[in-house]
Amino acid sequence: MSQSGLQRTLAAPVSVQGIGYWSDRDITVTFQPAEPDSGFVFVREDLTGKPRIPVSPEYRISIPRRTSLEKNGARVEMVEHILSALTGMQVDNCEIRVTGTEMPGMDGSALAFVEAFELVGYETQEVPARTLSLNVPLIQEEELQDRHCFVSAEPAEDLKIAFEIRYAHPASIGTQNAEFLLTPEIYRKEIAPCRTFVTRQEAEAFLSQGLAKRATFQDLLVFDESGLIGNSLRFPNECVRHKILDLIGDLALLKYRLHARIQAYCSGHELNAKLAGSILAQNQ
Repeated sequence: MSQSGLQRTLAAPVSVQGIGYWSDRDITVTFQPAEPDSGFVFVREDLTGKPRIPVSPEYRISIPRRTSLEKNGARVEMVEHILSALTGMQVDNCEIRVTGTEMPGMDGSALAFVEAFELVGYETQEVPARTLSLNVPLIQEEELQDRHCFVSAEPAEDLKIAFEIRYAHPASIGTQNAEFLLTPEIYRKEIAPCRTFVTRQEAEAFLSQGLAKRATFQDLLVFDESGLIGNSLRFPNECVRHKILDLIGDLALLKYRLHARIQAYCSGHELNAKLAGSILAQNQ
């Protein structure tokens, strides 16, 4: 793996099968090589006409707790882990063929997708990578319960992300920090394995709504006041690392390799999307 100045795609098609957390439905995702400058495009293989949904801020729709896209009534949900894996491994162009609406949760991380990419390898395309830089610093902020959340970006020569989360309840999550210079090697080792996390109260609320009925304690991290339930951590600060994983996926909507220093405090998908929008607006 290397940080090439040329675009990359996958060397061959590869498929991943799993279950959507929210829908409890089985789904197959097939990653196909794509032409230079085509970016990421989802294809709904299960729908008449196999509609295409380009990964772009204009097609993002607001659904709680996940990043989703919709074009002309065709929708894909919970795309952030897939987009994070592609972006983190420096894949610029990929056609993502899916057999349902919600992407598979796998073990709550992006590792299964990265491992699938490694089975087929990567192909360097003889076209310069599309990059995006900032002219001035940007920030998006919001008040959320007892926290002032923000995500900011400032000019830089590469992509560096610093993130902090703070949970008073459950205290077993607590305050966590992480900072990484994003390269494929660092993403593969330090970010891709980090899993989705929820509180026990949230998990019970989902079940009461008929959601996530097939999910187990092995499919994501569930915390109560006493600690992690029925699982073990891969990193002491795995939760905040997963927030970085999500942020990378949300910024994939930019369609460019971003050069910036990102700082975030308790940011989520909505705030991340607003930052992506302001970055694009600055560069228009």
